[in-house]
Amino acid sequence: MVNAVGVDAGTNSYEIFAIKKGDFFAESFESKVVREDPESFVEAVESYEADVYAGLSGYGLPIKKFSQLSEKEILLMTLNLDKEKSIGLRSVIEIIRKKKMNFYTIPGVIHLLTVPAWRKFNKIDMGTSDKLCSAVLAVLELSEEIEAEKQNFILAEVGYGFSSFLAVKNGRIVDGIGGTSGFPGYSSIGSLDAELAYLLGNFPKSLIFSFGVKSFVEEHGGNAVEILAEFVMKGLKAVEVSIGKAEFCLLSGKFAKELERRIAEEYDTRILKGFGIGKQSAQGACVIANAIAGGEFRRIVDHMQIFSAKGTVLDYLPADLKNRILEKLNLYFSSN
Repeated sequence: MVNAVGVDAGTNSYEIFAIKKGDFFAESFESKVVREDPESFVEAVESYEADVYAGLSGYGLPIKKFSQLSEKEILLMTLNLDKEKSIGLRSVIEIIRKKKMNFYTIPGVIHLLTVPAWRKFNKIDMGTSDKLCSAVLAVLELSEEIEAEKQNFILAEVGYGFSSFLAVKNGRIVDGIGGTSGFPGYSSIGSLDAELAYLLGNFPKSLIFSFGVKSFVEEHGGNAVEILAEFVMKGLKAVEVSIGKAEFCLLSGKFAKELERRIAEEYDTRILKGFGIGKQSAQGACVIANAIAGGEFRRIVDHMQIFSAKGTVLDYLPADLKNRILEKLNLYFSSN
């Protein structure tokens, strides 16, 4: 078996998941700790001595070795123009590049050719790379009972920060609603009313991570899980349209267990378990790392057309909007 490692950078924690000599390992680090000492975190990743590593890709990028990434590509993964605010992930990426580790990026949902172009229009976040990883893990897990080509399901990944929803048809991702383009998450605001965005004008990146269900409950009271469940149900119903009738629903992330009863009222529901330990997204990244090395999971990843991903997160914006953003990025690079 290929020795592989997947790494997930979450809102609250970073996770390492490794398959080494047929055994499974999971290790978690608080995001704050990684920001304070990224070198030690990378050393922990490296200590697994994997053939291939994958993950840490934020909004995603078609599969490419970290050592070959340009500054522009790193920016398109992090989408953060404030270097100080993104210092944790950026620092980890830079250390991995300098070490020339055999570490690869993972695409986001918007990069997939299995998602029709019209569903990508005016979108950037249709599901970040970690959400795609969870879907890969789901197809792999289900393949033990259903051929990948016959799988039709919806997936909700509900983490501490964001909630994302993916539609899988015939074992391939065909649609997605990302954490910043959909409904409020536990701690994140979700998509913004356009009028609210206008009134706010320029707003900091930190706003994206704030004012979720948690904030509402702190100000107005109520049951956070019940409120979150309603938004999750709306997200699932929205992506289900893209596959007709979902045969079942899979839940992953921090709140999966707490949401299971409510979602089971509408769907045949199960919690994504994968290999039994560690974050589902880190496990999925490890599956993709295994596939990059030509391991036993290559067939599933090939079927999902993950290796065919292409383009950038800006490709499906109207020309005028895209040009405005590119001008802003060019100014960023000229001033740094």
